[in-house]
Amino acid sequence: MTTQGLPAHRGAALWAVALAIAPSCVLGGTIAGRITFPGRSVPAAILYARNLDTQIQYSQAVRGGEARFSFEVPAGRYWIFVQPEEPGLAGLYGAHTQFTACRHAQPTPAADVCVDHGLRIVEVAQEPLNDVDVDDWMLSDVAAAQLDQMLGSAPGNVDSAELGRPRFSEYRVPAATLPPATSVNLATDARAAEFGAQLQAAARAGSNFAGGFTLTRLSCGTDCDSIAVIDLRDGSVAFPEQLAHVSHSLPCRSERGMVFRDDSRLLEYTRREGESVVTDYLIWDPAQHAFSALAQYRRSLERFCAAATP
Repeated sequence: MTTQGLPAHRGAALWAVALAIAPSCVLGGTIAGRITFPGRSVPAAILYARNLDTQIQYSQAVRGGEARFSFEVPAGRYWIFVQPEEPGLAGLYGAHTQFTACRHAQPTPAADVCVDHGLRIVEVAQEPLNDVDVDDWMLSDVAAAQLDQMLGSAPGNVDSAELGRPRFSEYRVPAATLPPATSVNLATDARAAEFGAQLQAAARAGSNFAGGFTLTRLSCGTDCDSIAVIDLRDGSVAFPEQLAHVSHSLPCRSERGMVFRDDSRLLEYTRREGESVVTDYLIWDPAQHAFSALAQYRRSLERFCAAATP
């Protein structure tokens, strides 16, 4: 670009424009790929790109069922991950990982080949990256803790009870491959007939818990839900006694009230008790269609709510 023959002030102005435009045109690129969710369509979520050089975080909304994404970011090294916004999926992350790259390189690898679920760095320059798929929902606890920290979800001054709490990865099961149930067997429990339409709709949505089950909330009155679990193999319904009266009483972080995943048998139920917040950790037995108590974690209301602030 030249400013020869132009008045000095106009030449300076053109150089200023060029310098302002150059970084966005040259020092950036496009990240694109697919988001896949095990056993069902993609839930509504937030997609993040974390620049590891500047620590700046970029994000965009993902609509439910939206499989492809594309967005522009400045040049740099990034982690790409997604966090669902759907109730029941709080605390779950999907990411572009070493497992993703390994699986792409070997379309049909042996089960013990692709085992690294650590976050994979994506280097962005001028050339678009079109295969940055987000398809790994089995992140290691280390990777999940890193993402918690980035999003401000990790509590400060973690105590020994928090460090020792059960982890979803400790009770992992294969992600569901069953199709949604075509019908629910309402005769398996006397309470099922009352909620027939809701149970049928939940089953059609597919698996969301323990690799082949659908967990759904049914209203049982003011500030009360009853939890039903549908087995997609035979349509049977169970009403776990520990979750017969689930409260909505959390004053903050309401998304943490009930946390469960399709790739784990663990469920976290958190509720308020006076000035304390209590989390029950329950383990699902697929054969018995029942939960058993595993552990309980109690902390102050102030501590629980403080964890919501970065």
